[in-house]
Formats: sequence, C-alpha cells, structure tokens
Amino acid sequence: MTAFLWIWLITQAIGVALVWLFTLGLGRPVRLTATPRIAVVVAVKGHDEEFDEFLVRLFEQAYPAFRVIFSVESNADAAVPAIERCRAIAPERVSLVVAGTRRDEGQKTTNLRAAVATLAPDDEILVLADADILPEPDWLARVVEPLVADEADVVSGFAWLVVKDDHLSSFVLTAMAASIATLPRLPLLNPAWGGCIAMKQDTFRDLDIADAWSGTLSDDLQLTNVVQQAGGRIRAPREILLRTAIKTGGFAAVTAEARRWFMLARVYMPFAYWTTIAAMSFSALGWILAVVGTLAVRRDAAVVLALALALGVIRSFGRARLVRRLWGHPGSAENARYLRIDFLASPLAAVLNAVYGWSALTLTRTTWAGITYEVMGPQEVLVVKRE
Repeated sequence: MTAFLWIWLITQAIGVALVWLFTLGLGRPVRLTATPRIAVVVAVKGHDEEFDEFLVRLFEQAYPAFRVIFSVESNADAAVPAIERCRAIAPERVSLVVAGTRRDEGQKTTNLRAAVATLAPDDEILVLADADILPEPDWLARVVEPLVADEADVVSGFAWLVVKDDHLSSFVLTAMAASIATLPRLPLLNPAWGGCIAMKQDTFRDLDIADAWSGTLSDDLQLTNVVQQAGGRIRAPREILLRTAIKTGGFAAVTAEARRWFMLARVYMPFAYWTTIAAMSFSALGWILAVVGTLAVRRDAAVVLALALALGVIRSFGRARLVRRLWGHPGSAENARYLRIDFLASPLAAVLNAVYGWSALTLTRTTWAGITYEVMGPQEVLVVKRE
C-alpha cells in the first residue's frame, strides 16, 4: 500500500503543476486580421435570470459583424418574450426559430437543426452557444481568431462554474468541472463543448454535421466524433473559459447530471470514457486509502494524506490565479467561497467522479431539461416522457 500511495501522491503533484502551467501567459490580447460575419445559434428552453444576463453580454460583444438565431421548442416557451424584445430593438440582428418536437432525438438537437437550416450564405462563421454562459466582451473575437488564422477547424471553450448557492453539492460539482477545465489543451483532450463551439459554415456543410446530428442526444460529442473522424483540428484556447452560474439544490441533482455526462461519454466516445474511468478510479482509490490508512493510525498514510491536502491548497492558489487573470477582482470575489474550500471539495469530487462514472456503465435513461430519454446508441434516442 505504501508504494501505491507514494506513486499516487506523485500524480497529485503532477496535476497541481499542470494547473499552474495552465495559468502561464493567461489573458493574452486578441489579434484579429479579419472579422468575418458570424451567426450565433442559441437553443433555448425556459427563462431564468442567467438568460437575461446572457442576452446583455451577448449584445455587448466587441465584434462588428454578428447576428443571433434563437431556437425554441414552441412559441409558448418562457424565453420567447425576452427574445422578441431583443428582436424589436434590432430586427436585422435577431431571428427566432420555432423547432417543434420530435420523438427520436434530443430537444436541443432538434432546436439546433432547425436553426442551422436558416443560415444565410454570408454567415461565414457559425457559433453554437448555450443560453446560460456569461461571456466576456471579447468572446466572439477569441473564438474566431484561430479560424481566421487557419489554426483550427473547430474552436471550443470550456465551462467555469460559479456557485450561486451555499450547498456543498454545488462546490463539489464546481470542483469536478474545474478539474476538466484546466487540463492541458492537447488535440486528444479537446472534445468540443456544446456551450461554445465555433467553425466555418463551409466546414459545417462539408462534414454534413446537421445530418450527423439526426437522432442524437449529445450534439457536441457527436460533432466531435465527426470532426475527428474527418481528421479535423479541434482547438480549445485557454482563455475561452465561460462563466456559468449554478445552483444544484443538493446531491441528487449533481448525481443525475454527472451520471448523464458519463453515460453520454460512454455512448459517443467509449475510449475517452474508459480512459477517464481508469484515471478517476486511480485518483479516488488514493484518497480512500490515504484516509482509511490515517484512521487506522498508519504513519505512511497520514504523511501522504497531509502532503496531498497541502498540494490541494497549492492547486487552489493556482485556480485563484487563473480566476484573477481572466476576470480580475470581480472574478476573485464571486469565486472566493469555492476557492476557500476547494482543497476539501476536490477529494470528495474525485471519489464521486469514480462512483458516478462506474454507475453510468449500464445507464440508458436520463432526464434532461424536463424530458426523459432512452439512449440506445449515438443516433438512437427515444423520448420517453415530457414533463
């Protein structure tokens, strides 16, 4: 056990070093040589305070040429009045598409497919965005930059969760997401994230992604598969971390969301799923053995546990540095509660990640945004129930 614990501790140290490495040079300015016209596609369901802030930040983008296509399930959606107010102010920049419903694919996918069908020939760049992200004014410029420079075929961001309640479950979910957000930006580790994806419309058409979306629940992982199979380059610049407010209300919500993540990874990217399960199981086992060994009054385990917690504090300082570089003092203030307990939340997140990953091994049914789906394959989805 001693040898395993020391090997595990070394991997923890490597993980901390990678977080600090991630922060080096973070926040570089954007340098655009051209500003092609952008169509931002937003699949929306429901209306909350985050959507209002998203709308404000969207139309404050420091980018000269973009329009927005919102897509909803029906005209009765609670988001429609807010969208219509935007359209009344800027009718040439705002469109609304009513997608309707289907029984054989995810509702977000249905909304996206309906929206992209309305793209105009002069919409050179397609940007897919979630309605709960809180983008900075340079967001569109940053996602376009690698496309204009021909450094990528697809550009993606990652979510940075911001806790808006006091539930331990929210802090743990934030720690889960942070461990992914600060991974090295290597091609193999860059799956596209549906909250922020940019690509040229010509690439989207050439790869026939709209057809590849047919019958899917995970638009982003299916898009990732299509792009990778075609030899495309997916880039995820470090600066494109999108603040996303969360309120979990308890571990039941975290469990459902995390198990869905893992189920979708297993269905759409099985190699990535098993690789992730192996890494997370190793991490979780180390924490469990260190704690159990300490409780059994084993000196080696106690030393390793103390050092691991100390490394956790150093990692938290690295994440605090990331926040400060990207969002300044306001970002530090809104993340302060999470960062104070991150070194304790992360071990629990590591254990729960392994538990959720293994528990999704046979999972085929999930409820997402009020709709229950049965997932039999990448393009085999059945709507079981709508709330």
